Amino acid sequence: MEHYRKIELKGKGSYGQAILVQNKQDRKFYIMKIIDASKFDIKEKENALNEIDVLKNLHHPCIIEYRESFVDKNKYLCIVMDYAEEGTLHQRLEQQKQKQEYLKETQIIEWFTQICLAVKYIHDRRIIHRDIKTQNIFISKGEIKLGDFGIAKSLINSEDLCQTAIGTPYYISPEVCQRIPYDYKSDIWSLGCMLYEMMALKHAFDSKTMEGLFLKIISGKYQPMPINYSQELIQLLKDILNTDPQKRLNINQILDYRIIRKSKNEFVQRKTQNLQKIQFISGQVKKIEILSGRIKQYESEQKDYGESLADQIEKMRMELEEQLGVEKFILIYNSLIRKMRKILPILVIRLQQIKSPSFSSQNNQYFDIFLYILIILIFFFLLINSQSYFTIF
Repeated sequence: MEHYRKIELKGKGSYGQAILVQNKQDRKFYIMKIIDASKFDIKEKENALNEIDVLKNLHHPCIIEYRESFVDKNKYLCIVMDYAEEGTLHQRLEQQKQKQEYLKETQIIEWFTQICLAVKYIHDRRIIHRDIKTQNIFISKGEIKLGDFGIAKSLINSEDLCQTAIGTPYYISPEVCQRIPYDYKSDIWSLGCMLYEMMALKHAFDSKTMEGLFLKIISGKYQPMPINYSQELIQLLKDILNTDPQKRLNINQILDYRIIRKSKNEFVQRKTQNLQKIQFISGQVKKIEILSGRIKQYESEQKDYGESLADQIEKMRMELEEQLGVEKFILIYNSLIRKMRKILPILVIRLQQIKSPSFSSQNNQYFDIFLYILIILIFFFLLINSQSYFTIF
């Protein structure tokens, strides 16, 4: 817990609290579920541990990413997950209701497609969510993420069925209401209830009593859409909210619907392009890091060469000073420096121009060593000529 700073309370329930926290190291924001495990019975402890087991193995762009979990003060179970800064789908629909504005069909299809991709991901891994609802759908950077796997159920075999009546009443399937075994199709029903809610801004099935609610769900009769959406979207809703699980669409059939398939392809293409951009940027960063390392190594070597060259020139200066005498040496030395100042810049530029861009890093180093040797030779050549010149006079 010492690695996180609490920012604000985001939610509170019977399980504990959901708090916005900031990691002190990476400075990023996360949601931390803090669960008072000391008050849990055996079943509740199983649900909490189950969410961790499920979450840590799920990695999908449309699913809230699990980060870590730990026990604080030997009492509180803390689960750290990615933070969805735009809140839940439930909150977004409430805002639309207050503004008396329905969602555009393109927005509904886009978000519903992303939810379906998340559901396909977990169904392919033989996991039933069992509590799909707008409160468990989160929005981050305009995209949908499925979360809250507290009561998710893993089915070992595809023929396995669940027996426990669980979930949120407005979204539970007819088979759950009738307490008959259910499977992945129960999640599909919940998707249909949520799709209706996105379209109508109200529950597909509602009643003042639980008994009345169950009767409506079992009958499968919901109120018509308050505004006009395309017939294809309305037909999709009907095919999902089929009270017979055998006739109800599965997740692959939903994703194969024309309007959903088109949205799915666009989403996958966009994610692929983003991934390619990330990979390209990562590659460029890696190249820069390698180049930076080579430059530092090269600068170090150049410094060594420079010091060696300076030492040689200084040694030569001292020897000449002894041989020629101070006054004569100063004349030769100053003349030599003037000539070097004129020649060297031109020489270096010319040599750099002929330096091949295809040279390897090692060849470039050899080229620079050759350049320094050439400078020393020119120095000697000018020195000899200068001595001859002054000897004549």
